[in-house]
Amino acid sequence: MFITSEKKGDTVFIRIIGALDTSTAEILRSKLDEIAAPKPSHVVLDLSHVPTIGSVGIGIILMFFKTIQGYNSLFEIKGIHENLYPFFKATKLDKLFSIAQ
Repeated sequence: MFITSEKKGDTVFIRIIGALDTSTAEILRSKLDEIAAPKPSHVVLDLSHVPTIGSVGIGIILMFFKTIQGYNSLFEIKGIHENLYPFFKATKLDKLFSIAQ
């Protein structure tokens, strides 16, 4: 798994490449904690290059969302792999935050 982040104005863009599973969970958690620390006002997460995600990965994204939401910041997913979208829709995660393919 590879994670990049880039700040443009008030927005932080995060791109994750590779599978999110238990072996990569702590790396993801650490990076998202780093990104959340300065309390960004807008976060865009790109999952278009994440073909699979385990329950631990979903949990980490949800905890990150909750942290960002606690700052009254905007969180959205722009770009989601075709394998993941049905899962996010079935679990109603698309009701929690904006998801654009």
